[in-house]
Amino acid sequence: MDSLLKNDFTSFHKLPISSLNIRQDTSSSYFELEDVNTVLTISFAKDSGTAKYSNPNDLEIAIIDYDTFLTSLSHKFKQGKSRCDAIVYTENKSFFLLNELKNRKIVDENAFEEVLSGAISQMLKTLKLIKTVASIETFINSFEHKRCCYCNKQSNKPSPNIDAPNAFNRLNNLLPDGIEMEHSEINALGFQLFQYTGSQTIKLN
Repeated sequence: MDSLLKNDFTSFHKLPISSLNIRQDTSSSYFELEDVNTVLTISFAKDSGTAKYSNPNDLEIAIIDYDTFLTSLSHKFKQGKSRCDAIVYTENKSFFLLNELKNRKIVDENAFEEVLSGAISQMLKTLKLIKTVASIETFINSFEHKRCCYCNKQSNKPSPNIDAPNAFNRLNNLLPDGIEMEHSEINALGFQLFQYTGSQTIKLN
């Protein structure tokens, strides 16, 4: 995927080919992703990051710093283009995920909906943009499970349309694997939409 972005994506949009290092790999059974000063980092310590991943079968995983990639492109091209933080996929073609990472303490329902809506928009716009390149769309379509994953480091109350208690820490225990949400545009593109907060974990199995 990194070569598709750096070569096919840039060529399609008539941009210079990129030589930026945007890929990291791991087969660790557990890892976390964090956005530190706009740089995507991998940590293997619990509760150190935002997106928490369980990889019980030790799959080979590629992690693409998509935000850094798009930011590196020409000002004219990237201007006004929303983007997610990371693209994560398994080399065995089982999972292809877009990640948007936040660290926001949500104080009321309006703020919750605003942050969630913004994160979903970033992932949807990323998905639409990268799928305009035929070779990237073909690559994505080869995966069994495709998800857009909004990850907030803070534990939040669930969305009002989710039938679960609103107690601060109970959500992580009741729904440890995140919350699937309906989204017509994302679903139409062949992806599921998931929300993860606090210690809720993305499980690659």
